[in-house]
Amino acid sequence: MSAQTVKEPIRFAREAASYSGEISLMEMDRLRDELADDRGRVAYHLEGALVGGRPALRVLVDANPTLICQRCLGSYVHSLHVEGVVFLARNDAELERWESNDPLLDVIVAEENMDVRTLIEDELLLSLPVVPRHEDEDCPRRDDVLGEH
Repeated sequence: MSAQTVKEPIRFAREAASYSGEISLMEMDRLRDELADDRGRVAYHLEGALVGGRPALRVLVDANPTLICQRCLGSYVHSLHVEGVVFLARNDAELERWESNDPLLDVIVAEENMDVRTLIEDELLLSLPVVPRHEDEDCPRRDDVLGEH
């Protein structure tokens, strides 16, 4: 296993192996398009497991990306804590079978060398708010939004 690769992820899951690390936001090209700036790091922890007899990865991700508030257009730090389970299918046929039995199941085909950065970036992209904005009490345009003058 290199710094950002899990070799043989199904074996990793069956052996209940774990792996932790950090990735710079600057390295996440797709995520950077959604950010106000690319400063900061993402901490992650992967843990292999058998869930219902199926190989899976428990994924924990913590990040504090800077987003653009769609209310005031100012930047703000948005704390993300992601906990999820990604099931590992051996091939496309197994993936299709699992998804047809449970369409809400999060399944990917386990490549021989799984790119951790891509997996973590996918989890972060799925966790971003649809409409990023400050909390009401923190937004500089709060008075305008609440109708106060």
